Amino acid sequence: MRYKSGEVVELGDLVLIEKGKTPGRVHAIVESDADMKEWGLDEAGISIESKPFGLVFWPEAEVNDPVIFKNRKEN
Repeated sequence: MRYKSGEVVELGDLVLIEKGKTPGRVHAIVESDADMKEWGLDEAGISIESKPFGLVFWPEAEVNDPVIFKNRKEN
């Protein structure tokens, strides 16, 4: 799975959601049929941990408000 900017999505990536207003961290990548079944979803996407919301699911198909890649996790 890739961000709109082209980078490959990795666990722990720092991202922005809500049109760049809210920071978060990639918690899980849901892209295979097995992943979707495990998470109880019918579409691929990214689970993001964000302090204001807890865990949120952002569908890969969301084109009007895509997840914005900020930078890789710090080790």
